[in-house]
Amino acid sequence: MVKCLKTFETGTIESLESLRKALFGEPQTYSYSSDFENKAGHAEGVLIGGNLTLIIASEGSASAFDYTDKILFLEDVGEHEYAIDRMIRALKRSGKLARLKGLIIGAFNGYEIEDIPFGQSPQQIIQEIIKEYDYPVCYNFPVGHIDDNRAMVIGKSAQLSVEAHQVTFSF
Repeated sequence: MVKCLKTFETGTIESLESLRKALFGEPQTYSYSSDFENKAGHAEGVLIGGNLTLIIASEGSASAFDYTDKILFLEDVGEHEYAIDRMIRALKRSGKLARLKGLIIGAFNGYEIEDIPFGQSPQQIIQEIIKEYDYPVCYNFPVGHIDDNRAMVIGKSAQLSVEAHQVTFSF
């Protein structure tokens, strides 16, 4: 409950407006520039996703997602770099990442840097693991445990257009 209140108190105007539009079923388009190099392409599909740790925890349950022809968004907070690596590799080994139409990487903030350096940021970890796939991938999307947390409507048809440093997402 406190986390929600903090989000409302510190949320950007854009994040709060995106929530209002999501609640009232209004169409939305998000455009932003990423300083991390994206994997270009265009995808259309149903949106799934959320917090990576919770997605992994739901695997094997009735709540697990069907990844086929979907656009997946991921975010997380407070995880170790090695844990992010392990969870993304688990999705890859299960064949789920291979079935996607597109991938949206949101905020991976508050991650724990080890005393013995892991050697890669969360973005670099994901980039390395998914490099063989042909679908578009964008990084630093404004979703997650951040003030500019844009609303994402799971189960909604969406379009993702990605260039090296520019992204447009609509639903």
